[in-house]
Amino acid sequence: MPADDLDAQITAPLGAWPGDLNGPQVDFMKGRRLSASGYAIVTAIQDERLVLKFFYDVNTGKDVTPQVTRELRMMLLAGEDVSVTVEGRFIVRGQLVGFVMPHETALDLQLPKATKRGWIEQLQSLVRRMHDKAIIHGDIKPDNILLRKSDGRLVFCDWGASQLKAEAMPPEEGTYMSPLRCHRYNLPLCEADDLYALGATILHIWLGRSPFDPETDEFIEKDLEAVEDETLRSLIEMYLAEAPAAV
Repeated sequence: MPADDLDAQITAPLGAWPGDLNGPQVDFMKGRRLSASGYAIVTAIQDERLVLKFFYDVNTGKDVTPQVTRELRMMLLAGEDVSVTVEGRFIVRGQLVGFVMPHETALDLQLPKATKRGWIEQLQSLVRRMHDKAIIHGDIKPDNILLRKSDGRLVFCDWGASQLKAEAMPPEEGTYMSPLRCHRYNLPLCEADDLYALGATILHIWLGRSPFDPETDEFIEKDLEAVEDETLRSLIEMYLAEAPAAV
């Protein structure tokens, strides 16, 4: 979709999207909070059929519209074969402050290994499709992967760290970063960052827990050794060898 069409879609009048919500229509504080960060709260609303991501700036109270617009744009560019669907926008006093999504299913990491193998195959295809669109997610991890209820396919959520490959700048956030990235913050975000995170995420899914020490954030080597399937372990090692390189 051309950029002008995206901008027109995002800035269209209230009601142009079927799932648009106006501030007085919803008290998101009464919904079940799913997650929160320094800039957004994600809440299940309307009998948990929908999820609302509400943005805010607690320090300065400045307009969050550019931040919401940017994330919406990346989700629309990624498309519904890669991203969770956007059903509408959340508008308060004429200001765009969030968006509405269907309430999809989070990954249950305690499910059987056979189920996880299917996820791992899907996840690799998902990343390839995204990269084919010249989009880098920037924060791949189990929490940012959802199981779509309509067809059982995996999709990404939380596009706050994503960038277009052609416009990539050094990352400002990200959970699973390679050791080399931790020493090269000045390099633009790249596909290798996603691939390293993919390897860590596959290991996380397989083990059912994070492969990083919660106190030191250091990778736990014995966790990789605990992967009894040699083919899968080699696959994880291949992705973990990815690192950003100077252009």
